[in-house]
Amino acid sequence: MPQRLLLGPQRPVTNLGQVVADADIPRDSIAVISAGWQEAEGDIDDVRELVPGNLVDLNLYHRAEEVFSADKDLHEAHRERQDQLKELQRLYRLRLRQLMIAARQLGRSSANADMVAAEERHAISQLRALDRHHLGRIESIHKAFDDRVSIACSGALLDQANAVRKILEDCPTVLITGGNVIVLLNRLRLFGVDRLLAEKHLIAWSAGAMVLSDLIVLYHDKTPQGRRDAEVFSTGAGVLPGYVFLPDARRRLKDNDAVRVGLFSRRFSPATAVTLDSGSVLQFEGTGFQRAVDVRRLTNKGRLARVRTP
Repeated sequence: MPQRLLLGPQRPVTNLGQVVADADIPRDSIAVISAGWQEAEGDIDDVRELVPGNLVDLNLYHRAEEVFSADKDLHEAHRERQDQLKELQRLYRLRLRQLMIAARQLGRSSANADMVAAEERHAISQLRALDRHHLGRIESIHKAFDDRVSIACSGALLDQANAVRKILEDCPTVLITGGNVIVLLNRLRLFGVDRLLAEKHLIAWSAGAMVLSDLIVLYHDKTPQGRRDAEVFSTGAGVLPGYVFLPDARRRLKDNDAVRVGLFSRRFSPATAVTLDSGSVLQFEGTGFQRAVDVRRLTNKGRLARVRTP
């Protein structure tokens, strides 16, 4: 069964080298996906120092720029889709804010507990319904793009996708770095790499871990502009379904607010929301959970419980 090793940010604690050294995975040829770093893609000297073997960066970000430069129609279609997705996310955020305010106020209410509980359940069902609706709209936009543009329709895209596929055929292990999760997911989908990860051994951290789930949730309770409601962003590659991965949670999650934590957990249930902080390790064999180090899960009671190795 393929091994999946998920880590938190590699600062201030860098545990990538030790985790890979301890893992029973092929290391002769490792494909690297660093598209989330955007212009800094391919700058993986620090990774090479920690991970022995032949590391080959897939250069998805720069390949995409080359494709867009060669195929203006594809570039225009891609830009239109991204504009639609941004506008849809803005409209979703407008609706989400009001539902989240109401749900939090119910969670802090001092009214009769039984009456509040019934209203809370309904408020959470409304949040889930909005999230499902939003995901459906996102998928419809992606489908329209896929119907309009396919890899086979663009010679430039086909050439690059075939080159990427050839590299992956020779690499049983794939390492996915962090960075911008939106850009990372976008490039994975453009070249169809998200569909090629299921049989690979995977090492991923931060944004790289997020894209392996079947649901990507953006969150940040501590922005300079104030708290931001957790929002559904997209489906992911689906390699590890049933989880919502929360990188850098100690810095970004207001974990002493039981109402916010409990609401997050209940809203995305039955998926399990788990933290991936610097120094964390979450290991799977296939989709089966194997080991956890410094990983916490959000509970319906609004607490963070340590995930223990079976």
